[in-house]
Amino acid sequence: MPGALAYTDADLNIVFCNDPFKEMYRVPKELLQPGRPYADLLHYLAENGYYGKGDLGALVAKRVESLRNPSGRSFEDHTPDGRWYRILRCRVAGGGTVTVMTDITEQKQAEQNLADGEAQLHVALDNMPGALAYTDDDLRMVVCNERFKEMYIVPQELLQRGRPYADLLRYLAENGYYGEGDVDALVAKRVESLRNPSGRSFEDHTPDGRWYRILRHRVAAGGAVTVMTDITEQKQAERDLLEATRRTEDANKLITEKNRALEALYSEIQDKNRQVEEQAAQIAEWNARLETRVAEQVAKIGQMSKLTRFLSPKVSDMIMAGDADDPLRTHRREITVVFVDLRGFTGFTETAEPEEVMSVLREYHAELGRAIMEYDGTIEHFAGDGVMILFNAPVPVDNHELQAIRMTLRMRESMVVLTREWKKRGHVLGFGVGIAAGYATIGTIGFEGRLDYGAIGSVTNLAARLCGEAGDGQILIAPRIFSKTETQIEVAPVGELTLKGFQRPVLACNVLRLRA
Repeated sequence: MPGALAYTDADLNIVFCNDPFKEMYRVPKELLQPGRPYADLLHYLAENGYYGKGDLGALVAKRVESLRNPSGRSFEDHTPDGRWYRILRCRVAGGGTVTVMTDITEQKQAEQNLADGEAQLHVALDNMPGALAYTDDDLRMVVCNERFKEMYIVPQELLQRGRPYADLLRYLAENGYYGEGDVDALVAKRVESLRNPSGRSFEDHTPDGRWYRILRHRVAAGGAVTVMTDITEQKQAERDLLEATRRTEDANKLITEKNRALEALYSEIQDKNRQVEEQAAQIAEWNARLETRVAEQVAKIGQMSKLTRFLSPKVSDMIMAGDADDPLRTHRREITVVFVDLRGFTGFTETAEPEEVMSVLREYHAELGRAIMEYDGTIEHFAGDGVMILFNAPVPVDNHELQAIRMTLRMRESMVVLTREWKKRGHVLGFGVGIAAGYATIGTIGFEGRLDYGAIGSVTNLAARLCGEAGDGQILIAPRIFSKTETQIEVAPVGELTLKGFQRPVLACNVLRLRA
């Protein structure tokens, strides 16, 4: 049996103990001989720190009593070398007691790791600037952060784990958070947005006059994440801007009226000349400011035109807003590189008409582009059917290795549909992927007037070689990717691959799916 076992008679003397028992308790052999009082073994263990600190007599007496009158309930011992044993004693019908010891050290460590992970998750959620709530597929509350509780002052039981989110929505509707109207209709509208999130934000106006922007997204593992942002100050700024615009328009109308009056009353031109000069100076100042702003906007537009060649609109917006470093500056960073291309494309181009080749490429690039934009990848370059995508550059991406895998799984799903359509048109094409991670030098490559954004390093070669080895539908990942994501993905080992440009074989895996 895998556990340790000892059998003592009615006089608490040892009758038998198995080999695992002797391995778990490294004690003098004479203490385990049949007929030897079990209390001698207990006393030895107490003296050697198996039962922690305390009076030795009391520690031994406690365990002798559990041997004499076993309760049938287990308890735990912590050994001097840091291991944990679960102890269970039961009375034997023929007399005596059976003691079973199970090593639960790995279970204890797993429980501690889980507790540490949950604590870290809650710290991250509570330090988010916005409010966040996560609901499962049954629209029940899983977790919400402290900011959520601050923004929605509701009874605490409505925010408990497992509580239907619709109960919270109904409370908010009844208390004026969604304005006037039929409560059931207001709740039903928001339940539908939770069940089928569109990815588009909407706004709520609270009874105390605050404005919240609500955005919901489907989670790949199931359920939905709702993020609330307080945009009250932004709304006020918009109102202030409208008011300032109205005043400016009134002022312009007033100036126009005065100019007409000056034209009609030529005799008063000299008296009004000073006023006109002052107004002209003010207008000149406004024009100078306007020219400066126009120049700034033109410079930004020029920068954006370069950025959008490489980056997703979301990343470009972050850089233009000043939320990220200049991506065109050469720097070194750890990145994830993805290479994708079509199987059988060369043979296809040899037999197909150029117009059909271009049609296939347009459909193929469109599917890849949607996935790249969705997962915030950066397109390094297109080369016919081959595409190179970067993650964690130019802006940092959390868990960029897993983000790259999620993107390629999405691509593979899309390509199943696309290759099926191509096959109907007589084109037999497949799809392969290689993914690697490592440090690379990143920045612009080329000359003034023709610059490309690129990465240089062995990691790009490794991803390209893995892509070349991938069969139809395979997503081959390097060992570094696997070590970072192995708890979150399911893979099939491919074995060691001998790749051109690499002295040692590379142990590769094929990604099957994300773990549930």
